[in-house]
Order: sequence, then C-alpha cells, then structure tokens
Amino acid sequence: MKTTTIGISEDHHIYRDGLIAMLNNKANYSVIIEAENGKELIEKSKLNPPDLVILDYLTPEMNGIQTTRKLKKIHPNTKILILSMYDSNEFIVKSIESGANGYLLKDDDPSEIIMAIESVMSIGYYLNDRTSKILINQLITSGDLKPKFSYNDIEFSATERQIIELLSREYSTAEIAKALHKSTRTIDGYRSGIMKKTGAKNVIGIVMYAIKNELITID
Repeated sequence: MKTTTIGISEDHHIYRDGLIAMLNNKANYSVIIEAENGKELIEKSKLNPPDLVILDYLTPEMNGIQTTRKLKKIHPNTKILILSMYDSNEFIVKSIESGANGYLLKDDDPSEIIMAIESVMSIGYYLNDRTSKILINQLITSGDLKPKFSYNDIEFSATERQIIELLSREYSTAEIAKALHKSTRTIDGYRSGIMKKTGAKNVIGIVMYAIKNELITID
C-alpha cells in the first residue's frame, strides 16, 4: 500500500504532537512536515509537497483559509483538511469554498480523522452529516456552490428520488435510513450510486443536480 505523506500546521504543540504520533503509528501514513502556521508549512513544502495537509483554521501569520488558497495555487494536487475548534457555519462554508477537501472539529473522534484522510485520498472529499447540512443550507440560501456534472437525462428509481428529496431537506444518512426503513449501509450504497449517475462529487452536487434538472424545487 502506498504511503500517504502528510503535512501539519498547528500552533498548539501538545495537540500537534499527539496528532503526529497517531498518524505515524499507522503503517501507510508518514508526517513529513510539521509547522506552527501556514507560512512555515508552505515554505517547508516547496521542495517536497505532501499528499495531504491538515491545517488548523486559526494560526498566527497565515491561517487555514489563507494557506488553503495559496496551497491550491502552488500545489493543486495536495489535498487539504481543515481542523478547527469551532463548529461554525461561516468557518465551514469558507473552508470548502476556499478549496479545502474537508472540515473536522478538534474534538471529533480520532477514528473520524483517519476516515476523513482515507476518504479525501480516495474520492477527493470528506463531508460528514454535520458539514453536509450546513453546505446544503448555504446552497439553498445563496446558490454560490456550483459543481459540474458529467451526465444528463438520467433515470432514477423511486427510492433514489426519495433519497434525493430527503438530502435536499438536510436529512442525515441515519435519518434517511429511519424514514425509508433501510440500513445506513444501504442508504450509503444508494447515495454512491446517485453520485456515480450524476457525476456529483458529494451531497451538495446531488442537490445541485436535482435543482438544475427540476427533480426538486426550493421554496
């Protein structure tokens, strides 16, 4: 299995050291850069950019948003996870709009950090139910998020249409499973199938496709 190289920008030494120890303890992860802020991380990544960086949202000199924007320009293939103490709608939306591939809270379970890294490296993004709900709400109120799609004139089953409608109403995977009397794994399978059909990369893309093709309407 290919080793994923990682860079970390975090000004709290105890948290940074714990994160590094956890990641280096995994056989297929290697932290090659540690920095106290985005400016230092970018400088250290010039010669050997990591596959993925984990950025604290608030760091001195250059914060996570500023670092994300600059990294996307100089290292467009590097994936970015924002890590924050703040469960803020504004922070989450700004992070994703700036080009981050995912947003996590510092008090999330360590297993979710691993899950997020694996998701970002395999499919390019990680959106948990909390983040998806916030971004869907942003989509509905502003219409600023406009993903591109790969397919047109797609036929959906009755269940797929139900799932699309519930996603647009900000239902989580667990809530959809309960409403349709199915397992969460089954719903995940349907959602993956819908993304494959539409070419959407995430839940936001599914909802955008549905609005664009009048599968749902937003009042």
